[in-house]
Amino acid sequence: MALERFKIVSPKDGQSVDNIFETLLINTDHIVSLKPIKMVVDEKLVLGYWIRTTNGKKYRAVEIPELLKVNLGATETDISTTVLNVLSDDLSQTELMN
Repeated sequence: MALERFKIVSPKDGQSVDNIFETLLINTDHIVSLKPIKMVVDEKLVLGYWIRTTNGKKYRAVEIPELLKVNLGATETDISTTVLNVLSDDLSQTELMN
């Protein structure tokens, strides 16, 4: 069994405005797919990960083990720190949120 620590967005309320993070140990032998995604966290656009396991469970993670990042070819410089102001009048940002 290969348990690794992941920091995920709480599955309790996926539509919630407030982000609640939980630490979860996942057996990496049971990960079917791991896909880099962009997520809005605390009004910032950050690199996250969509994880799907053999039992059909799906998770959105904001932190994954370094070994998996290396396998995906992701580095710390890939993480976007661009601030996304959701209430901005900037049309490009408004279109992103719709």
